[in-house]
Formats: sequence, structure tokens, C-alpha cells
Amino acid sequence: MDTLRLSSPQIDFEYNKLDNMHSTITLYNDTQHPIAYKFKATNLNIFMVRPPQGIVLSRQSQLVNITLHSKVLENNSIKEFNEKIQLITTIIHQGVQGVQDIGSLFLDKIRRFEKQRINIAILTKDRKIVAQSQGNSSQMFQSVNKQFGQVEPARVIAIPTADKAQIEAEYFCNKFEVLQQEVTKKELELQDVQKFNNILIERANIKSASGKLDKLIFLMSFFLSFLLSLYYQNQIIQAIKL
Repeated sequence: MDTLRLSSPQIDFEYNKLDNMHSTITLYNDTQHPIAYKFKATNLNIFMVRPPQGIVLSRQSQLVNITLHSKVLENNSIKEFNEKIQLITTIIHQGVQGVQDIGSLFLDKIRRFEKQRINIAILTKDRKIVAQSQGNSSQMFQSVNKQFGQVEPARVIAIPTADKAQIEAEYFCNKFEVLQQEVTKKELELQDVQKFNNILIERANIKSASGKLDKLIFLMSFFLSFLLSLYYQNQIIQAIKL
């Protein structure tokens, strides 16, 4: 099948009522062509997927991080938990260079798309199930690209003001987290550059000190040789006089 192979048909999260839960899934491309992918979720308010879309080259893989908001456990009917994630894929025959916008690929009605439903399970440390996706397949999947402000133009949903404010607040919190990670990454890169520069400076100082020491040794050797030559010259003169 011309689609991405999943490391698991189900994403497991470790139960945590006080903090967000994190998990990963790996996408494998076993085909001869690049494959574009895009994630959708049944509930954008509780899922964050990074990266939400992209391209996996032939014989390559892509690690995807998924965050499940802890507020899903605030629901009294947690046993009715039925959230899922959907993976949509399409083969890129013309090569990656011809792709200008990944999102536009999934708006092409002529393209062939493969869809895979990924179930979600919340488990305790001893692998006891707290909540798990049910068999209902009629749920509406929404693009997780909305988490990053990329709204699908084909569908406009009216959102009450209070809910809209909450969604916007969560969006900016998620965006701040992404920016914070980028800042941390740049700070680490800057530290690496500074460490490299310090190493170069230390090497230059050592080389400079080594050069000065060589000159001093040379001068001392030259002076000692001069004294020895004078001494032996005097000895020779005295021997001649005798």
C-alpha cells in the first residue's frame, strides 16, 4: 500500500491527571516515492501534534510528538472517551522540489489520499486502561494545522465568543511554547559557538606561549654554547703557552 507505515496502530499516553500527557509515533516510508502527510484530530482542544504535516522521503522516517491535554480527564464520563487522530497521506510523484505548499496538496480533489485512523489509549504505569477509543468511526476530524493558525479555507465554523477566546488563549500558549523551544535551541547553538571560539583562543595562547618558550630555550642554548666556546678557547690558549 502506498502510504506511511506506523510504529503502532494506537498511541498510548501514561495517565496524569495534573499535567499534560505526552507520547510519540514514528512514520515510516517504505516506498520509492516521497509521501506527504497531514494529521487531523477529533478534538483540537485536547490534542497538539508536532509536526502536524510534512514530507517523509523514500526509505526515511519521521518522529511525531503528540500532546494530550490533561483536561480530558476532567470529564466525569471519561469511560466514554472516544478521541482519535487521523493520518492522511498522498504520494508525491513529481519530486519534493516541485512542492511549494504542503497544505495545498491536501486541497487537490484529483489526488488520491490514504486515510489511517489512530486510536488513543490512556494507561496507568502498570498498563491498566483508564480510557480508550471506541469503535465509532463517524466522528468529524479537524486539521491540527489550526493549532498554528493555518485555517482550512474550505470549512468555516462559527465559534461562540467565550469558546473562541479560550481557543485563542490556548493557541497563543502553544505558540509561545514553540517559540520558547526555538529560543532555547538558539541559545544552545550560541553556547556551542562560544565554546568553539574559547577553544580556538586557548589553542592560540598555548601556541603563542610555546613559541616564546622555544625562543627562550634557543637563546639560553646559544649563550651557554658561547660560554663553553670561550672556556675551551682559554684552555687551548693556556695549553699552547705551556
